[in-house]
Amino acid sequence: MRRALVPTLLLASASLLAACGSSSPSAKVIEPTPFQVTPSPESSQTAATSATPTATSTGPCTPGEFEIGMLNTQGAAGTIYATFEIRNSSTSDCTEFGYAKLQMLSAGGGLLNTGWTNDNTMASPSPTDLPPDTDPLGAAGATGHGYFLVSWTDATCSAAQAVQPKLWKVTLPTSHFQTNVTDIDSSMVCGGAIKVGPIKSAPYT
Repeated sequence: MRRALVPTLLLASASLLAACGSSSPSAKVIEPTPFQVTPSPESSQTAATSATPTATSTGPCTPGEFEIGMLNTQGAAGTIYATFEIRNSSTSDCTEFGYAKLQMLSAGGGLLNTGWTNDNTMASPSPTDLPPDTDPLGAAGATGHGYFLVSWTDATCSAAQAVQPKLWKVTLPTSHFQTNVTDIDSSMVCGGAIKVGPIKSAPYT
């Protein structure tokens, strides 16, 4: 009986060992599927558009933007030539074009007999640019100023037939700016007749 039991136990042990030694089923590891990120279009940032200064077209000057003076007077063969100078005293570039209108005045501002004609014998009308921030009136070599020439006869009439201005009321053609300009020589003007040249960018020569 004891001999028969031993082989049986041995067989059982061998079966148990065989069972332990056999490979167990491998665990199946399920890897998570990688999340695919679809690149979204980048949000476009609209840059704030800065106002780029653009060249502003030169426009007509408006009243209240000028200084006007009588620069000098010269005489030749009984004719007086007076140069008037215009300076833009504003902060904006502008233009004047054409002939100034003048009225002679007494010292108290009274109207004197004045008759004028436009004179283009020495210059033709053209737009005259008047930039801001220029030299004062009368400065030597000043640029950016406007000039016009007024002429009259002072030697072909009697004192009774002449007027003697102390002031000149000047009205510019484009802006219609108006101011009184002091006469520097108080010349006699025969019959109150004057000739006015167009505004130009340099003194008449």
